[in-house]
Amino acid sequence: MSLTGLHLTAIGSGRFLLEPGAGLDIGQRDELIDSILGRLQKGEASLMYYHLGGQPVIDEAYYAWLDALARACVAINVRMVCVHMQPTAAFALSHILKAPPAFDSALSVDL
Repeated sequence: MSLTGLHLTAIGSGRFLLEPGAGLDIGQRDELIDSILGRLQKGEASLMYYHLGGQPVIDEAYYAWLDALARACVAINVRMVCVHMQPTAAFALSHILKAPPAFDSALSVDL
């Protein structure tokens, strides 16, 4: 499934990979989340990896997007794991967080 700025791929066993691209408009957050959740439910997902390799910095607006998506995933019983986070993004995120995030993180996709 491709949305403007996002690519969602089933990778097997109820797992999906979400890859954001240059055209991602987090200002359309509600519409994006609705589309993503619909695809995850249709695919009977239990886990979604969010590829952060192309995101050099996570600011408050991008964190709000990640948080909203992760919380929506929890509501449909899908665990969200951010993978390939760049050190600069992790450092910036550490300055934003006031509590543990709604998502997990890992170095890479678990195969």
